[in-house]
Amino acid sequence: MIFKSSNLFFLMGFEILGLGEVVVDWVSLIDHFPERDEKIDSLSQYMFSGGVTANFTVATSRLGAKTGFFGAIGNDSYGNFLKNDFKNENVDCSYLITKENKSTPVNFIFVVKNTGEKVIIQSPYMHSTVPNISDLDEKVFEDIKLLHTSAIYHDLTIKAIELAKRKNIFVSLDLEKQIALRGLSKLKPILQQVDLLIPNKAGAMELTKSRNPEEAAKKFLDLGVKTIIITLGHQGALIVTKNKNVIIPAIKVKPVDTTGAGDTFCAAFCYSYVLKKFNIEKATLFANAAAALKIQNIGARTGMPSYEQVIQFLKKRNYTEFF
Repeated sequence: MIFKSSNLFFLMGFEILGLGEVVVDWVSLIDHFPERDEKIDSLSQYMFSGGVTANFTVATSRLGAKTGFFGAIGNDSYGNFLKNDFKNENVDCSYLITKENKSTPVNFIFVVKNTGEKVIIQSPYMHSTVPNISDLDEKVFEDIKLLHTSAIYHDLTIKAIELAKRKNIFVSLDLEKQIALRGLSKLKPILQQVDLLIPNKAGAMELTKSRNPEEAAKKFLDLGVKTIIITLGHQGALIVTKNKNVIIPAIKVKPVDTTGAGDTFCAAFCYSYVLKKFNIEKATLFANAAAALKIQNIGARTGMPSYEQVIQFLKKRNYTEFF
């Protein structure tokens, strides 16, 4: 398929479309989180490409999927940096919209050296440099197998899911706490349309006002979500369906930076479950392994593995049930 944008023609043909945010990450490595009014020195500083959904598309591309991204950047040097990085990662950016007179979002991330714990300060431009619904062409949905989103753009997400459902495309949602804070009444129209919900623990419990992840998952089932995978950080991931409730433990490694771990998990699970047709337990183990490889490196995308790297990692850890 050929898509025309800004008088240029792009060859379309990807399996996975990510719809959401792309940002520049300024990362500072520190030895501890500062107290109020405390000034500390940064041990090192880096600039990376980032953004929850953008990271997802890069991770799926590295695993071997044909991936495209739909989102927005400003007409500035940061935007050019992000676009070039997409191209280097073989992510189709035909639907990466450049917004004139807008600024590309830049986040600030502080990572503690010995634990990999992080704090992220998000850019206000994530809410002003955004695509319009009119930027979304239904032709993009003709060939894809999976639509993945973080629902950061509420109305656009609803429209995209509507277009995807017309073509029986699998829809997955990565739900974080900042989106969950919008409340269940606002997010319910989205939740009821997704095939796969992958919230982190904080997002799941915030949205459902639950005491634990199991209770949150039950409430998602009651809403009509058929498959829920709640990420539990160092504990692993909880799988909940109508007939299944099981935790797949995390694979223990020494973390350097947990930024992007959830994005990598989502990408590896969706790739293995939707495209490779792994069963749900095997896909979750695969995703845990991919996230374990990622968190041993600083930066949201540094360390995101290839398919073969995940397989070799599982072999070295003697996960014989995987093979």
